[in-house]
Amino acid sequence: MSTKGYGGRDLKKSIKVYTNDPKNEKITLQLLGKVKKFVTIKPSKVFLKGNVGESISQTVTITPGEGEVFKILKVNALKGSYYKQSLKEIEIDGKMAYELTVENTREIEGRYFDKIFMITDRSDQKPISIIVSGYIKKPKDPNPEAKDTEAIPENKPESAAQ
Repeated sequence: MSTKGYGGRDLKKSIKVYTNDPKNEKITLQLLGKVKKFVTIKPSKVFLKGNVGESISQTVTITPGEGEVFKILKVNALKGSYYKQSLKEIEIDGKMAYELTVENTREIEGRYFDKIFMITDRSDQKPISIIVSGYIKKPKDPNPEAKDTEAIPENKPESAAQ
C-alpha cells in the first residue's frame, strides 16, 4: 500500500554563492531541515476494477499529519462522470480523520481516469488530490456453450419390425 505524504521528509539543499571578495570568491551554503507531513492518504490512489453490474467501491483514509489540524470543506471531481464519492469524519486513535468512499457508477465496459480535489480550511496548503481510475469489464459467461446451442431433439431409432 502506498502512502501519499504531502511532506514529511528530510530536506537538504546546497547552493553556491559567488562574491566579489577575492578571499571568498565562492561560498557553499547548506540548508538542512525537516518538512512536516501535512496529510497521510491510504491508499494514495483509487482503483475501481470489476464487472458491469457489480458493486465496486474503495475507501480512502485521510489523516492529518503530526501537529496538523484541518477541516475538509469541499470535495470536487475533475470530471466525476463514472463514480460518486462521499466523505465522512471519523476518529483514529483519538484524532479526527476522514474516510472518502468512491463508488463506481459506470454501467458499460471500459476504462476511466479522473482526479478528486479536497479543499481544506488551510489557505497555506494546496487542495488534497487523489487520482481515480476505473476498469469495468463484461462479466465472463459461466457456460459459453449453452448460449449458442438450441435444444435438439434426439433421433429415435426406427424399429426394424414394420
